Parts: sequence; structure tokens; C-alpha cells
Amino acid sequence: MKWENNGELAQRDLSELVRRLLDVEGTNHVDELSRLSTKCNEPD
Repeated sequence: MKWENNGELAQRDLSELVRRLLDVEGTNHVDELSRLSTKCNEPD
């Protein structure tokens, strides 16, 4: 994973992390993961 200068994960790494967490977590934390995935799709 790569961290950006602003202290956040790089978009690509954040998208991959959210995808993997959805695979593992299923519906347990879907609301929070959806919020994160929305952040993944926002332009910088």
C-alpha cells in the first residue's frame, strides 16, 4: 500500500482494500464500507 502526501491511501490501494474487506466482512459492515468505497470513487 502507498500513502499519499496528505496522509491518505492512494486511490487504487483504497479501492482494493475496500473490495477485499467487502469479500471478508460481507454484510456486517456494509454501510461503513460503502462510505469508504464512495470516497474511493471521488476525484482528487
